[in-house]
Amino acid sequence: MNGERRPTPVEYLELGLSVLMRHLPVTWVSAIGAWFGARYGRRGIAAGRKWVKRLHGNIERFGGVADPAERERRIVDYTRRVGSIYAEFTVLQRLVEEGRVEVVGVEHLQGLSRPAILASAHLANWELVGHVLTLLEGAGSVLYDPPANPIRHRLAVEARLAWRRGRDGELVPASPGAMRHLTRAIAQGRNLLMYVDEERDGYIRAPSLGREIPYAGNRWLTARLAARYQADVVPVHVEHLGQARYRVVIEPKLIPGEGDAETRARSLADQMERHLDTWIRAHPEHWYWLPWFEPGRPAPFRAST
Repeated sequence: MNGERRPTPVEYLELGLSVLMRHLPVTWVSAIGAWFGARYGRRGIAAGRKWVKRLHGNIERFGGVADPAERERRIVDYTRRVGSIYAEFTVLQRLVEEGRVEVVGVEHLQGLSRPAILASAHLANWELVGHVLTLLEGAGSVLYDPPANPIRHRLAVEARLAWRRGRDGELVPASPGAMRHLTRAIAQGRNLLMYVDEERDGYIRAPSLGREIPYAGNRWLTARLAARYQADVVPVHVEHLGQARYRVVIEPKLIPGEGDAETRARSLADQMERHLDTWIRAHPEHWYWLPWFEPGRPAPFRAST
């Protein structure tokens, strides 16, 4: 548990359901999550929730969908996919074991520096990038943002640590001390998994998607760590192929520009930004943060140094 509060009765029911789903066929698990997700979406539409209004705007902005009825259908599809992802936390490793996850670009993991950093985004079932971390030699650390729901926090921690299966893996919660912890980890030669698209206090820090954003957040933290410790940054993202089927795409490592550590870090941050922009624009409705994205909202923070 995350220690912030005791679970509610409804959250305990969620825990019980998750225990049951571990023993069900993977397709059933995904379908159950999809049903709950679609139900949540329809209720949000009926209630006129703010996140629904933002989704309407973003689906029109990035998908060119002018018809409100079609946007509502896509909103329900969005929540259906998110529901599946939550349910699939209970069967992540089985997705791989049953051949439901295609991994392309494994050759790009050959000949990397130690340590290496996987830079990813919250696309499709992003948790499957944890499988790629196990394909690298050595220990691994994952930066993550603990959810407020203590049951979901517990399930997420269990699912992420299960990738290592006795190997030296750790989870680093986002906090004021995360930078210090990650610096120590990479100095010890640990590989890192960083999700460089980031929401904080309701604001999407990256990618820009046409906005002006400062060098800050996880993208900048990743770039600085890589530049300082000469770590390779490998872009990885996940694509949704259908019910409980995914493709994990590993791309060639980023090549930093010439110059001092600051210049190299900015080069890496800019390249990560371009990858994020490309991935999300290709499948905007598969991006988890789409209901939070507000293009006209100014950044509520200053650039990191």
